[in-house]
Amino acid sequence: MTGDAEKRKTEENSLPSEKRTRTEERKENRAADKKTGRTERGEIYWAWFCGIPGLYLPHQKMLLEQYQDPRAVWEASGKSLEALEKQGWRWIEKVRQFKKDRSPEQFADELQKRKIQFVSRMNDRYPQRLLTIENAPNGLFYKGRLPEEDRRSVAVVGARMCTRYGRETAEQIARMTAVCGGQLVSGAAYGIDGTAQMMALESGGLSFGVLGCGAGKIYPSGNRLLFERLEQQGGIISEFPPDAAPLRTHFPVRNRLISGLADAVIVVEARKRSGSLITADYAAEQNRDVYAVPGRIGDELSEGCNELIFQGAGIFLSVKHLREIIFGVSGKEKAEISMELTLAPSEKLVYSNLDLHARSLSDLQSDTGLSFSELGEILLRLELDGLARETAKNYYAKVN
Repeated sequence: MTGDAEKRKTEENSLPSEKRTRTEERKENRAADKKTGRTERGEIYWAWFCGIPGLYLPHQKMLLEQYQDPRAVWEASGKSLEALEKQGWRWIEKVRQFKKDRSPEQFADELQKRKIQFVSRMNDRYPQRLLTIENAPNGLFYKGRLPEEDRRSVAVVGARMCTRYGRETAEQIARMTAVCGGQLVSGAAYGIDGTAQMMALESGGLSFGVLGCGAGKIYPSGNRLLFERLEQQGGIISEFPPDAAPLRTHFPVRNRLISGLADAVIVVEARKRSGSLITADYAAEQNRDVYAVPGRIGDELSEGCNELIFQGAGIFLSVKHLREIIFGVSGKEKAEISMELTLAPSEKLVYSNLDLHARSLSDLQSDTGLSFSELGEILLRLELDGLARETAKNYYAKVN
């Protein structure tokens, strides 16, 4: 045998060994991903898997039963996917198309460029509250951050076309939640949801919007400022792919996450058939506390809340009720929260000039030296904190 022939023979004999080494490496990597799901590599495959447009949780479950893990779905051959299509899985074409469009690495780069983060349910950072609910999503796309595990979480939901009373009540709940160190969850929609979330943010608290569309979209578009604030002081969360449209079928599905991320759900105003009641139903199934703000008999926006109370939901009485029942604050702690956490120097100045007997706005302006606009804003905050009340137009008294 010549030298060249011997060299070729040596190379040929080495090929099977190299092939086995690569195969073994892939198996080891896949086994590690399946076992922990926490490696960066594993998260990339989970993100790609959860980002397939048009695939929902039932489809994902079927794929995982077939292939065991997301990486195996990505590596599935065309023949394998074609066989499933012949079995009736017509939606498998969406998987094939997404495989053609982008790799897991390309998809991860896209997310990074758009400042969208991802966490799979196999990851330690995945919200622990969601792990206790039925049909928890396999992963979440989000901007900002995720809810904190050690903070009490309150979901505030209600009608989009709400009343002034509803808005004021939502604001009071949100402000007290922030004051007590809690975090507020809602749907970032018009009306009660957005009002509560904006007040929580303005009060220095945390808030998280759970979307019925992808985290890469702003819906409703009129809440752009709210979305920007949520990203800075909380988070925007979605189980849908980043560019998923706000389809009507998405919103009832996402409501289970609003309740799932909360310790208690408060329905402020709701019609007899509304998404807020769906959230309340999910909350009851998930063993979350459910409260409803009572309303006048005959009012359309009160029918849903009154029905919930009839069915056994708790009656939301006041922000004091929120502070004591949901956050467990009472006695001396109340005063400490109200006086130390919420009152700025100017607020303490106004509070010190109030009395149990009502004082006029003019007298308070004269004693504090504040402008009427500043004074009005401070008195409103004191009212929301339960420290002051307006006994008559432009007359205020201290709450004992």
